[in-house]
Amino acid sequence: MNTTTLIYVSLGANGLFFLVLIWLVSQWYRLDKLRREFFASGMKKNLEQILIDQNRAITVLGQELKQQDQSLTGLYKDNRNNFQKIGFVRFNPFDDAGGNISFALALLNAHDDGFVISSLHGRDGTRVYAKVVKKNTSESKLTDEELQAIKEAR
Repeated sequence: MNTTTLIYVSLGANGLFFLVLIWLVSQWYRLDKLRREFFASGMKKNLEQILIDQNRAITVLGQELKQQDQSLTGLYKDNRNNFQKIGFVRFNPFDDAGGNISFALALLNAHDDGFVISSLHGRDGTRVYAKVVKKNTSESKLTDEELQAIKEAR
C-alpha cells in the first residue's frame, strides 16, 4: 500500500473511533440521568426489590380487575330483567271527545316481557287496562294502539 492510502485508512479509523467514543459518552450520560431520576425519590431499595414490589402490586390489581369484571357481569345479567324498553302512544279513541288524552304505555325488559297499560278517556270517565306481555305478544287481545306501543318499545 502506498502512503496516501495508509493516511486515508488511518483518518477513517480515527474518525470512526471518535464517533464511537462520542456515542459511548452520550449513552453513559443517558444512563447516569436515568439512574438519577430512578433513585431521586430517595429509595434505598435495590432494583430486584423494586421489581418484586411492582409484581405484587400488579398481581393485586389483576385480582381487583377480575372482581370488577365478575361484578359487572352480574350487573349485566341482573339488568336484563329490568324494564329497558318503553313505548308510548297517545290517541283519541272516541270521535266525540276532544284531544289525544288517551294513551298506551308499553314497558318491556331485554327479553321483551313486561306489560301494557292503556288509558281510555271519554266523557263518562277514564278507564285503565293492564295486559301482560310475553315475548312481544299477549294472551289478551291487544288494540292497535297497544300493538304500536309494543312496536315502539322494541
